[in-house]
Amino acid sequence: MGLRLEVPIFGPASAEAAVLAGASRIELNAKGSYSAGGLTPSIEELAALQELEVPIRVMIRPRGPPSSGAKDFIYSEVELEAMEQSIHNFRASGLMEKDRGDGFVLGVLRWTDNEQTAAGPNDHRVVLDVENCRRLAEAARPYKTVFHRAFDELVLAAQSRSALEVLAACGVDGVLTSGGPGNAAGNIDELHRILEDAGNQIEIIVGGGVRSSNIVELTRRIPLLKNKDQEHWVHSSCLTRAASEAVDEKEVAAILGELA
Repeated sequence: MGLRLEVPIFGPASAEAAVLAGASRIELNAKGSYSAGGLTPSIEELAALQELEVPIRVMIRPRGPPSSGAKDFIYSEVELEAMEQSIHNFRASGLMEKDRGDGFVLGVLRWTDNEQTAAGPNDHRVVLDVENCRRLAEAARPYKTVFHRAFDELVLAAQSRSALEVLAACGVDGVLTSGGPGNAAGNIDELHRILEDAGNQIEIIVGGGVRSSNIVELTRRIPLLKNKDQEHWVHSSCLTRAASEAVDEKEVAAILGELA
């Protein structure tokens, strides 16, 4: 129990460094996709991680944000079919291990059916796409699923509490969130509320700008994170520099040192 560190990697090159430095779980994204927020990796990239003993969570995201500036995480049926097929391909590869704790990271939103709730004609609210989240979670079973930072759009729309309940009912095991737009350090009060609302029904992974320089402040102001009776997670890319996809082992160790 207690607070543990998950590190996203972009291609397999940094996996061993992250784990040797102390990461308890890896989120695998495609090489070169950091700038897009992480995309679905290849089977070959997953195969390169087979010596790892920590859980591997595979990102299922067919594209980055629309170039038009439209809302992200809203997918066409063709894209949803591609996501479902990716899950099937990873499962069929024989490279995932349920007992290790492997799983998938995904998230789907849709436009609200009630346009009267929108802030304006060009700013329609989004809601959780319950049908397709359930569809993908069912495709992933028996592996675990995490709903990624698309959840932050639901926080912005004041839907986080109901979304946690619905996601848990859909069979989703965890939620990655920064507590809303921006970084976790700027959303501490909301993160505290989300952790309270989640209770034991769904795992909360706090991410978004988590660094060794702010982890002490986060845990001080969100005491639930250090509740020894529950397992909570923080998520940090721990990159060597902004333009790099290489994990900085010293930053991994520094975060863990602050959590000790």
